[in-house]
Amino acid sequence: MQTPGKIRYSSVQDSVYTALRDSIINLNLAPGTVVSEKEIAQRFEVSRTPVREAFIHLSKEGLVEVIPQKETRVSLIDLGRVDQEFFLRESLETAVLGLFIGKASRAAFAELNDLLELQAGALKKHSFIDFINYDDRFHQIFFEAADQALSWELLGSMSGHYHRVRMLTIWISGIADERVKQHHTILKALKRKDLEKARKALYEHLHNLNSEEALIRGKFPDYFVPEKEKNSYNVDFGGLPKMS
Repeated sequence: MQTPGKIRYSSVQDSVYTALRDSIINLNLAPGTVVSEKEIAQRFEVSRTPVREAFIHLSKEGLVEVIPQKETRVSLIDLGRVDQEFFLRESLETAVLGLFIGKASRAAFAELNDLLELQAGALKKHSFIDFINYDDRFHQIFFEAADQALSWELLGSMSGHYHRVRMLTIWISGIADERVKQHHTILKALKRKDLEKARKALYEHLHNLNSEEALIRGKFPDYFVPEKEKNSYNVDFGGLPKMS
């Protein structure tokens, strides 16, 4: 059985981890930012141990890089990892739509409608973090109604790089408005129980990110892992010697 002390320590550690992770994925801590264990401990008024544990957890998610005896910094966005996180998201969400259509209640559809209004309101106020949170909740309902909450939790814990790219895209004029329109299209198909159209709309909704990656990389080059440079030592000296 856990003692009160252990419960409190776990709560502190979780709080520090959650606050740091939220700051990273919402870009309050920009990619490449050096983070100090000591300074964060002072800010949260905790010992350095829960901060150190949070760094370890975040490093496993690829959100911070810990360089022993040197520094810890927020990781740059890795588009290779974004592609893998995107693949996971697309695979699970495409599969869950069929289950959603078979199980969704009126309450689920009512909340989806409300979220579209909340997204539009957040967009007018330029409340981009709220906009993304409502966006996430919109998709989360599909998983909850389909009794697949575990899959949603997996996506949440494995989508830090993908989330940061999504945050960057909505800073660009017009993209967020299109997101809301696409949500309307998805919801309309789901109400009609048209799985094929719902999946097609979802595919278009998710795949917009592919065309937007080059745009945001051009606008925020310092936020991304540099493209691999050509290996100057990979020299062709004419191939194998000819056999006589």
